[in-house]
Amino acid sequence: MVNTPICNFCAKTGVLCKKCKQKLRKGKFTQLEVEVSKAFAKADQKFPKQLQNVTLDRAHRINGSIVLLTRNGKNILENEAIIKFIESEIKSPIEIVERKADTRKTFADFFAPLDILEIDQIYAPPEGDIELKITLQGDPELLRFPLDQLKQIAELISKNPVRLEIKS
Repeated sequence: MVNTPICNFCAKTGVLCKKCKQKLRKGKFTQLEVEVSKAFAKADQKFPKQLQNVTLDRAHRINGSIVLLTRNGKNILENEAIIKFIESEIKSPIEIVERKADTRKTFADFFAPLDILEIDQIYAPPEGDIELKITLQGDPELLRFPLDQLKQIAELISKNPVRLEIKS
């Protein structure tokens, strides 16, 4: 069974329970994540084996596409029928980012075919905020999204500001 930000009952019925309404108001998840969760619940009925143990962490709209941050989402990436089904349900193209325990591996897959030379954490006083500086090597023309969009998605993954540098 697929796991989504909203409870399974709400995802299947399309109506939010009291707990999920409260979480939505508090910003624990967004209305977009509610819609994507409903689409995942429908897809789960059609593709139960492939979506077993898949978790939808977050969904974000970036320039007409919806980026889905997932765990164990490899089966979705390997199955064009699931992708097409979810896209038809939410009426928008999707991009799936597989979130791994190791952030470096997540970014390596995400920025492929560019190579990651280094990821540095930069502390910004006085609040002690952390910014990630990711140094990439390769041709940015080969990336699937423009660099500014990749930066936004990287910030969603890391939950920190990100600075991208590219060395050719």
